[in-house]
Amino acid sequence: MTAPETLSILLIEGRNGIARALLSSQAGFTLAHADRLAKVGNLAAQAGFPGNYAAILIDPDLPDSHGLESYRRTTALFPGVPVVVLSRSAGSAQAKPASGQTDADAATSGSAFAETVISEGAQACLTKDGLDGGALAQAVRQAVLRSRAESRRFRTLFDSAPIGILLAAGRRVMMANPAALEILARSESDLARDSVLDFFPASARSILEKALDAGPDGTGDAHFTADLIKSAGRTIRCRVSVTSAVLNDAPAVALYLAAMDGEEEEEAQEDSPARRNDFRQGRKMEALGRLAGGVAHDFNNLLTAINGYSEHLLTLPGLDGKIATGLKAIRRAGETAAGMTRSLMSFSRSESPEAKAINVDRVVREMEPMLHRLIGAEVNFRLKLDAGKAAARLEPGQLEQMILNLCVNARDAMPEGGAITLATGVVEVEAAAAFTHLASGLGPHIAISIEDNGCGMGPETLECIFEPFYTTKRGGRGTGLGLATVYGIVSQAGGGISVTSIPGEGTRFGIFLARDAAEEIRETVPPEPAWKGGDGSETVLVVEDEPSLREMIIAILTRYGFATLEASSAAEAMDIVEQRPQAVDLVVTDVMLRGEGGHELAESLQAVKPGLRTIFISGHSLESLADRDIFLPAEAFLEKPFSPAQLAAKVRSVLDLAREA
Repeated sequence: MTAPETLSILLIEGRNGIARALLSSQAGFTLAHADRLAKVGNLAAQAGFPGNYAAILIDPDLPDSHGLESYRRTTALFPGVPVVVLSRSAGSAQAKPASGQTDADAATSGSAFAETVISEGAQACLTKDGLDGGALAQAVRQAVLRSRAESRRFRTLFDSAPIGILLAAGRRVMMANPAALEILARSESDLARDSVLDFFPASARSILEKALDAGPDGTGDAHFTADLIKSAGRTIRCRVSVTSAVLNDAPAVALYLAAMDGEEEEEAQEDSPARRNDFRQGRKMEALGRLAGGVAHDFNNLLTAINGYSEHLLTLPGLDGKIATGLKAIRRAGETAAGMTRSLMSFSRSESPEAKAINVDRVVREMEPMLHRLIGAEVNFRLKLDAGKAAARLEPGQLEQMILNLCVNARDAMPEGGAITLATGVVEVEAAAAFTHLASGLGPHIAISIEDNGCGMGPETLECIFEPFYTTKRGGRGTGLGLATVYGIVSQAGGGISVTSIPGEGTRFGIFLARDAAEEIRETVPPEPAWKGGDGSETVLVVEDEPSLREMIIAILTRYGFATLEASSAAEAMDIVEQRPQAVDLVVTDVMLRGEGGHELAESLQAVKPGLRTIFISGHSLESLADRDIFLPAEAFLEKPFSPAQLAAKVRSVLDLAREA
């Protein structure tokens, strides 16, 4: 069994605390201890930014600080480091508030305290009563794993963006993606050393200073063109968008940089506002496509675990009826989400390989119960469906995605309640001028309108609503990607969008999709692959770096009678096969592993055990992988998300092929 990773933990508790003794008794931890808040500041200065601690464990009852003040001052000193908080039981005596503190700030017990620290970013809040070393160690390790997983997902999206992105706090650049480093011809250490203002000409610095000083309310958001200063004094013409952001739970500013070539500069300088808007929209939609692909790939991993576990649990004997009903609801929601994820993946490739004729009214009617729950009882939601059997050609999941995004936006525009009307019909489009985008030509279209009586939007907001990353929602609620995604789907389908809005009265979005010549053909759901059974003697090595997905695959294979081994990386898998080559009959590996990929692992394993078969799983399709020069056999490939029966049948068929060879 592999020894646990040794984690460096900053422990903050008074001298008579219990956590130090409990955690010291567990393997795999090195502790730095501070018994008062004053010492925490000294440790932060020694660690530097972002610090060398894997996690912080804090008992906020300190001699010089109590409760929320202890927690908040610690997280301010160590932004981004996962925190586990220890609290007392609700009946225990409260600490006396320090000078200037309220009783609420000093409180360190009860559900209100736990809810507050969790809402402010703590990974866990544990009660000290009855706590043992094993439970404490597990909570700390889980906090570190969750934090690392969140950081990996963010970093993947951040690094893969084709436009430059800088995240700044104060006047300093805290993060820069590869595209930004290339644009500015500087290293990350160069950027960290200089003020962010140093990269901008004097004419743009006042705009940037306003954004840096504005805080999270968005009043400093700006869009402009400037000659950014590269290394050695050279300049590069860039489109710049500045928006408020949050970094490590603290206010920050995000700067999006799109370098312009000579032809683009010439076009951007033309007098036509429409040309300038098209240029900006095109570049940001390109960035959105790349980001959508990254989000969809990560989400596919989660969906595979959600759908797989729900399907797996539904097969257990003696399942309670209410639990079964809930699991079926989870499975249906997972299947809907899988369709949306497929549309995101397709959108990121700017193609629609699986577009088909879809009856709009049927889809909306099936969504009605979910929309009622999503919108809430305080909003009167009405349907007016009049498109009949008319169909539009879309990829499954895209229509649901557009309707969900627009309905959520309408709901958020009415915090005090109101009314939303979703209507469909067939119309004859006679002019394209009223649309933000219309590529399908004139003629019969299916119209989908979503109208609310909310706060409405002014002309300045209407000009920007389809831009990626633009949002009017404050407090970190909006991503700025919802309407941009709708725009991308409609554009891809060759449809049109119209928007009318009056401040104080409401907004109406219209989507127009070319009516397909054929009515919808409902496909019958193919039966699950038949299970041929097996003798249970085969051993499958599962290689997956996402723990929840790896555990789910192992649970499924075990239920179907297979023995399993597991590895979280290609290197670990190589070690297992080298040490026990005869023990492994088949390998199931994710294609996109960190470090060496699954396809490269399969080639390396042939040198150790010639003829060893491999099944490849991925959130990308075979076609998408081929675009990356990864060519895999269809008979040994399984696209996420997959069902337990599909996985078991694929394993059985590949093992049988190996046996017949």
